[in-house]
Amino acid sequence: MKYAGLFLISLLLFGNCNTINAVNSNDTKAVTQSELEGTYAVTSLYGNDVSEYKLTLIFNPSKKTLSGFSGCNSYSCNYNIEENSLTTSFPIGTKIHCEETSAVEKDFFKIFSDEKNPKLDGNTLHLINQNDQKIIVAKKIL
Repeated sequence: MKYAGLFLISLLLFGNCNTINAVNSNDTKAVTQSELEGTYAVTSLYGNDVSEYKLTLIFNPSKKTLSGFSGCNSYSCNYNIEENSLTTSFPIGTKIHCEETSAVEKDFFKIFSDEKNPKLDGNTLHLINQNDQKIIVAKKIL
């Protein structure tokens, strides 16, 4: 009887561990190059609503380029996804100065230096930094 009790306790402990691992593996599903293809409208940047600035991310997996609009300027860079980590080259862009959007644009360009983990939830893209902070939330529009 004593061994039966130990067996049941062990079964419960290991059973719970497997459940936790299954949930975590679903949360960290790798995003592929082709899954990101399309145009996304950025709705949130570092937790702030930026919908009014019409920021965009355009992923082109065949050329491995990321481009779009940063609030005042257009930009383009190369990107790569390996082991669920999105890395980007330093972006090139136009050099127009817009006083009303300069702070948002400065924050937006910070994303290119951060390591990002992309996650897709339906048509919503989340870019999450190493501190588990959502740095971008964007809705697929095309």
